[in-house]
Amino acid sequence: MNKLYKAIGLMSGTSMDGIDLALIESDGRKNIARKNFTHLAYSKEFKKNLTEIIYSHSSALKIKEIENELTLLHASLVNDFLAENKIDRNSIDVIAFHGHTILHNPKQHITWQIGNAHLLAHKTGIDVVSDFRTRDVVLGGEGAPLVPIYHFHLFCEQPRPVVVLNIGGISNITYFTGNDEKDIIAFDVCFGNAPFDDLMKEKLNNDFDEDGKLSQSGNVDFILADRILQNEIFHKKPPKSFDRDDFAALLAPIKNLKIEDALATFAYMHAKVISINLDFLSTRPKEIFICGGGRKNLAIMNEMKKWLSGITVRTVEEIGLNGDSIEAEAFAFLAIRSLVGMPISFKNTTGISTDSACGGVLYQASKAASDFTGK
Repeated sequence: MNKLYKAIGLMSGTSMDGIDLALIESDGRKNIARKNFTHLAYSKEFKKNLTEIIYSHSSALKIKEIENELTLLHASLVNDFLAENKIDRNSIDVIAFHGHTILHNPKQHITWQIGNAHLLAHKTGIDVVSDFRTRDVVLGGEGAPLVPIYHFHLFCEQPRPVVVLNIGGISNITYFTGNDEKDIIAFDVCFGNAPFDDLMKEKLNNDFDEDGKLSQSGNVDFILADRILQNEIFHKKPPKSFDRDDFAALLAPIKNLKIEDALATFAYMHAKVISINLDFLSTRPKEIFICGGGRKNLAIMNEMKKWLSGITVRTVEEIGLNGDSIEAEAFAFLAIRSLVGMPISFKNTTGISTDSACGGVLYQASKAASDFTGK
């Protein structure tokens, strides 16, 4: 039997709502024990500061200040989680620290996730694996999506072909028909929650449309939506990855509609783009599993059920999983695979030139008692 590692996964995603923490125990293959999960919501002030360094020309000093603040929030979450659950930190082999993406442009071999891994290792007293995307981008990959190898092992018992759709700020697909890791195909599809959340913030100063209630009350502008959907970005073949703002200019005309109509139109477009991208797969699936925050928006879900003809749309909760925790679990899984030297990105997932351990740089915590405060 392969050695089992305990890993904490930390994820701050493009929705910028907060930090997900998940604890798993795994050998980096099919032996996966999903354990605890928790979430820390960002304060309005911190979310404002994080948004500013992404969208304004912030100084290097400002970026580093926010990076350290972000890291300390992660450290506090880990330490509080361990204390509340009475978990000995010495039993944790590694923390997976994704950080927060503030720039992603793989065409120029650039991807930037802020987060001070040295500081996190120091504040928690636990080794940290971080910088998951850079090596992939350097070797010609898109740097995303990275979660598919976890999807492959997590959904291994499901009938083939398997399709998993993660709807975060960006939506991405994992697809596989066989039992070999190299069979995995994955790619970013289009926007996910990002334009919904951005519009809610801009118009109503709310972070999101709870349960998609406002989206469901609107009317789709089919003429405008179908015209925008002709743009080549929605028909681009994989491998491909997107930044949350790659669609902002294209979607701008929709923001002139009444807010409920704009949200309904976003939901319709999302479903249509998913349908377009399913045609890139060798076999059209009979069902599709949905994870990520977008599964809670009933307008998004209902539009997919309407437009994905012949396909059963199911949330991962229907097969006993937690759609909120999967991405954080996935990065814990990637950290374990990085420790043991197994690849975490593949030619058919990110477009990397060779299957690679990708990045997964290890930052070792000091073992000196004087160097660890746990605060």
